[in-house]
Amino acid sequence: MRALLPVVCLGLACGVAPPVVDSGSTSDAGDAGEALDAGVDCNAGVEASVDVVFTERGPVRGQVSAEGRAFRGIPFAKPPVGSLRWRPPEEEHACWSGVREAQQFGSRCPQLDQQQGMPFDAGAPFEGNEDCLTVNVFTPAQASPDAGLPVMLFIHGGGNTVGSASELIGGQSIALYDGTRLAQRGGVVVVTLQYRLGVLGFLSTPALDEETDGGVSGNYALMDQHAAMRWVQRNVRSFGGDPSRVLLFGESAGAVNTCTQLATPGSAGLFQRAVIESGACSAALTPELRRNEAALWLQGTGCAGVADVAACLRSLSPEALIRAYPVPVVVGGRRPSVSWGPVVDGRVLPEVPYVAMQNGRHHKVPLVVGSNLDETALTMPLITTEAEYRAAVSALLAPGLVDRVTQQLYPTATYGTPRKALIQVTTDGFFGCTARLSARAAAIGQPGTPVYRYLFTRALQPARGAFHGIELSYLFQKLSETAPALPAGDVAVEASMLGWWTRFAATGDPNGVGSIAWPAYGNSEPFMRIDATPATGTGWRSAECDFWDALVGTTVPAPP
Repeated sequence: MRALLPVVCLGLACGVAPPVVDSGSTSDAGDAGEALDAGVDCNAGVEASVDVVFTERGPVRGQVSAEGRAFRGIPFAKPPVGSLRWRPPEEEHACWSGVREAQQFGSRCPQLDQQQGMPFDAGAPFEGNEDCLTVNVFTPAQASPDAGLPVMLFIHGGGNTVGSASELIGGQSIALYDGTRLAQRGGVVVVTLQYRLGVLGFLSTPALDEETDGGVSGNYALMDQHAAMRWVQRNVRSFGGDPSRVLLFGESAGAVNTCTQLATPGSAGLFQRAVIESGACSAALTPELRRNEAALWLQGTGCAGVADVAACLRSLSPEALIRAYPVPVVVGGRRPSVSWGPVVDGRVLPEVPYVAMQNGRHHKVPLVVGSNLDETALTMPLITTEAEYRAAVSALLAPGLVDRVTQQLYPTATYGTPRKALIQVTTDGFFGCTARLSARAAAIGQPGTPVYRYLFTRALQPARGAFHGIELSYLFQKLSETAPALPAGDVAVEASMLGWWTRFAATGDPNGVGSIAWPAYGNSEPFMRIDATPATGTGWRSAECDFWDALVGTTVPAPP
């Protein structure tokens, strides 16, 4: 995806799915600390150095500079090709020969090129390779194997349909998720991972159900993420990381997946804190909905009527599979007729994450949840009239709700223009209020384990607002690469995010000396406003969020 920033599909229909029992697959289970090749030293005869680090399968050579070390494109599982397509990831046991070069990113996973804010093109170029299950590791320049640094493990966004750990911005020249500066400035180890996308990562269909332990297919991408997390547990010490202090964080679909991992048994013990940036904890769907979407997709493959549907699908190229029903990535709109994402299969994902969180059936770790002020600013149509505003809202909601939304909750007079009002409608409905839902569910379900909430309001370009994903350039310390002379306010935000996120990775608490106090979430629903001058507030847009929660049936009370 050639994007300004990664994107996610969060439709109104991505709300509540009831728990499903006794289905799915547990084939991705494994001992996080178990050596792959017991008794075999894959690093024998090689001397470790600042640019050569030992891994379980052999040494890797990265790039070293004054800004830090980077080890890119390290495989964490066998390529999921041929008979391994649509199966849980398999770990590779064999040593590679000699020192593996780890200076280039691995291939992105198969996808069509999409860009946030641009019209969807079903004929867009195909890119990627199924052999894409790799991690990238970034460390401070002189991190020794015994440094014991906190680890920040990132899941990229892109609607679970596009995107990669090598995402480019700034005229296609800057790798947004290259964590070199974040690692060096923050004193942490940064790991970014790739996972199967779209139909290859999430297909749930009767043709594949028979191959699973519990009779519900899908969630291959979630199992990829489990495999990458287990790789981190086994290998990160060699890069100077502490496997007992792993922060799992993601943005957009990466945030959806991060929250989903809070509710997956397969990720137990593999991370100790989490950050959810602009992604919903309610986005997992029932098997029935996923199968209905898969049936629509299947019609375009030519495999619907054959005797062995699974074999037919495995015979097709990745491009043919994706072009069978090209899926747009939507920011602030209804879910498309076909979408890709987690399925509540009863095994890999026993229930909808926010339901698990509210009831304490999740991994209780310190948590940060947040969203941006103008999430949909790049993706809303360029409307100018009240009639166009009403038409846009009517495309989202039932006719009987249009007057209430456009005249009572979000009148144009309050926001200045019809388009700004529409941006607030869709930002609240798809992002801000789902952040409140997630924070409430976690705070109720894990008393004694803190939850924090933020609202990112800094706009690098005021006309664009604080749009979906803009915070990532600040967090990954990329602003000085995109602009030679930054306003003092942007420098301040970059420094604040560095401090909050790395302290949270280290201790499970974003607070620190010299930083404004960030209160834990509670009954007054406090949040941190992230801007040039950070400030705390309470109860952000409570009436509007009450409306959206009731509309989609996801109401969770404020914590006591």
